[in-house]
Amino acid sequence: MRRFASLFALGAPRRIPPVAGDSTAGRFRGIRKLARPLVWLVPSATKSARQLSARLGPEWVGVLLGAMLVCAPPPAIAAGKGAGSEKPGELYSIERRNVMGSHEIAFLVGTLPKDAFATGLTLQGSYTYHFSQLLAWEIVGGTYSFNLSTKLEDELQNRFTVKAERRGVLEAMVHSNFVFKPLYGKVALLNDTLLTTEIFLAVGPALGFFDDQSRPFGFDVGIGLRFFMGRYFSLRLDIRDYALLPNFTEVDNHIYLSVGLSLTFGFAKDTDEED
Repeated sequence: MRRFASLFALGAPRRIPPVAGDSTAGRFRGIRKLARPLVWLVPSATKSARQLSARLGPEWVGVLLGAMLVCAPPPAIAAGKGAGSEKPGELYSIERRNVMGSHEIAFLVGTLPKDAFATGLTLQGSYTYHFSQLLAWEIVGGTYSFNLSTKLEDELQNRFTVKAERRGVLEAMVHSNFVFKPLYGKVALLNDTLLTTEIFLAVGPALGFFDDQSRPFGFDVGIGLRFFMGRYFSLRLDIRDYALLPNFTEVDNHIYLSVGLSLTFGFAKDTDEED
């Protein structure tokens, strides 16, 4: 009994600030009215905060809020459809890729604009085998150029009486390329339509055919952009540099720009992304 009496004695002299809705009785910490409403039962959030601050003191409210921020779990990474993979070591940022068939046949039209004496308008066809969503082999590709004279040679002859020294004009090319497809994603067209795209890189050997009967060997490197148009078709934009080596003593570069359609077929039964 003495112990309980000492507790009441210590608590009685200390007074707390009045709280709205409270009577003057029962403001001591020792004995409080049971009818006082709890802070979390007050319908007004502002009133609840004021009562909490009055009961604990401003310094304790700050400590409490700081503890809540420290103990709060970090925000989870947004995980939409396909955000994670069931296989260890794999991560899909948005969703899985559109599945491409194993076989691709492409038909493109383009131009060879670099030659000062002739501009080439080209037709190209190629066959590509896709090992996976990242790697492919463009087994064979061929390009034929319809060359249009720029009249530069005639102008030099007529105006300056100079006969231009020129090499042969490129008429055709064949190539075989290793293809790497590192980038895939979606872009918004006019903030209205989503386009599924892929960027790929190509490198491999090439052989040129000129109108002077020369056949220089070389290689080509390039980059391409693909827009998927459903399951079977896609639109391709290619830029390539054919570096031919006449007599293996110099490099003869030919820039090639093309656009065309690709047909993909040979889909596996399982349409999930390949391993």
